[in-house]
Amino acid sequence: MSSGAGVQGLVTVGVLAVLARLLTPADFGSVSAAMLVINLSLLLSQGFVGPALVQHPRLRGAHVETALSLSMLGAGLLCALLWAFAPAVAGALQVRSLTAIMRVLVWILPIQGLSAVADALLRRDLQFRTVAAIRMISFALGYGAVGIAVAVLGGGLWALVAANASQAALNTALLLSRKPHAFRFRVHRKELGELLSFTGGFSLGRIGNYAAVNGDYLVVVRWLGVTALGLYERAYQLMAAPATLVGQVLDDVLFPAMAQIQTERQRVAVAYRRCVAGVALLTLPLSALALVLAPEIVRVLLGPRWADVTAPFRVLVLGTLFRTSYKISDSLTRALGAVYRRAWRQWSYAALVIGGGIVGQRWGITGVAWVVLFALLVNFVLTAHLGTRLVGMGWREYVTAHGPALRAAGVVGVAAFATATAARTLGTPAGGVLGLTLAGTAAVLGAVWFSNADWLLGRDGLWLRERLGGFCMTALRRARPARAVVGGAS
Repeated sequence: MSSGAGVQGLVTVGVLAVLARLLTPADFGSVSAAMLVINLSLLLSQGFVGPALVQHPRLRGAHVETALSLSMLGAGLLCALLWAFAPAVAGALQVRSLTAIMRVLVWILPIQGLSAVADALLRRDLQFRTVAAIRMISFALGYGAVGIAVAVLGGGLWALVAANASQAALNTALLLSRKPHAFRFRVHRKELGELLSFTGGFSLGRIGNYAAVNGDYLVVVRWLGVTALGLYERAYQLMAAPATLVGQVLDDVLFPAMAQIQTERQRVAVAYRRCVAGVALLTLPLSALALVLAPEIVRVLLGPRWADVTAPFRVLVLGTLFRTSYKISDSLTRALGAVYRRAWRQWSYAALVIGGGIVGQRWGITGVAWVVLFALLVNFVLTAHLGTRLVGMGWREYVTAHGPALRAAGVVGVAAFATATAARTLGTPAGGVLGLTLAGTAAVLGAVWFSNADWLLGRDGLWLRERLGGFCMTALRRARPARAVVGGAS
């Protein structure tokens, strides 16, 4: 699954780079504004189905029927409401083109509603490799290939509309082919109560998290316009790419796995500490590297007309650890059933993002980025407080787990700054600065690694290295490429 996540990350960056050269910031901003509404509706109609089905200890067919019925009922109702009120939403956000865009994209709701149960059942069965492969294939072929093709033909923002719709359709088709189930629409009262008993606090937390993660987008499009949203979203997407990649893989694995050992708190505590340390080791050095190379990253990946992305990207990249690490605490909270205790923290996070964003927008998208960075830090502390209390871990142990990552980030930051400064002084083009800095930093990091791995990685990092090494060897022996999923699906 880790290799699949790596491929997905490369595909995501590649698609972003191509589309950024074919479309304008306003194109991205207009469709992103519509997807804000669509994704919130998906959360309201289907967001509770997956976790409830994964968490339930004794799942029966009646639970599946009830979940499917509620998912489709909610999707159909919201689809109709959004289609009817699209002009009102467009007026509220002050985006004229939003009405037509939303009336196409609302059909994503019933399309994805069909596969909500299949997705949850795959996760319950710990079929993470299948889920990851389906996610990657649907993005690469549904979003990437379709979006690029329509953009090349001059489709403008409709290339992104087609990309989102195609991705949803392909994702649903692949999920249903891999996990077929009976399509009986019936709501069972007892099973409904059991599902809702878990999803109440979880849904509150998820909605709060959605408001926090997307509240800055709402502020930017409402007060600064679609072009500003297109620029800001690219900055956030570049920052969040490693965070989303690492966090999603860990979330997919941790939530079901921790749910299965939720009564063995000592094992959960060890797993939590190792994940915290592992995430820090992966994200802090990347943040240091991105902070130094921000101008070159933006120019090489997005092109020269996206230069205004550099400043907010540099601010946001300081919060990569905060953005990633809180997902671990989220997984822990859901696995141990403390969803109500997490909900108020999510809403506090959301209030900081939205309220602070309204103030920060006076200084443009960089001002919004600084507010979001502060909100990420506060949320990181709040979720860490909850996570450590749930597993009985002290703050000293939690902070100490980040020590090796801070050392690694220091090594990477110093090496990258020295190499990049020398390359820029010599007038090296952006691509050359990027390549030379990556090579020089890798050489320095490798030398430190082989000379004193204990100091660089710490006990949890060494454990992670052994696990990853074993995983890679097993993967090579099995030689099971992701395309096997496609073959099985057909």
